[in-house]
Amino acid sequence: MQIFHFLEGRWHVTDLREKYHEFRRATGEATLAQRLFTVALNLAEHRRGGLFVVLDREEFASGLVAPEDLLENQSGGFSKQVHYLLRRKSVIEMDLTVLQSIARVDGGIVMDRTGRLLAFGAILRTTGEPMAAQEGGRTTAAMYASRFGLALKISEDGAMSFYRGGAKVWEI
Repeated sequence: MQIFHFLEGRWHVTDLREKYHEFRRATGEATLAQRLFTVALNLAEHRRGGLFVVLDREEFASGLVAPEDLLENQSGGFSKQVHYLLRRKSVIEMDLTVLQSIARVDGGIVMDRTGRLLAFGAILRTTGEPMAAQEGGRTTAAMYASRFGLALKISEDGAMSFYRGGAKVWEI
């Protein structure tokens, strides 16, 4: 069912509720889905881009994120002063304002299915294999990352997209 929602600074008829429920079913964790979706809507409303990646298995992180970007490898050095503070933190327990702040950092936020934060501000690796032409780097990263789990991409133009299995599932 489509209903009115205030998105992108104006009213739209959308099926936002159905999109959320599909994302929630895919994550398998209601609290995690609700928190990511809420922050994604806030970022979209403020025209801030972002990328959330929920990995199917934690070991996929080493193939997607450079070792120096993984939070477990942060020791508090000058270049990543804030990163080590979020080591072993859960997105589910994190204050929404903190989650929204780190989502603004250029790069992706990577977590496991339980919401444990693995990396943020990470430039995601791809294999370099040819892919269909996309709108930009964040879209390419979302498509590739979704091969390892789920990706929720927020564009600076206010659009939100959900990727799974290397393909776009929906866009708001």
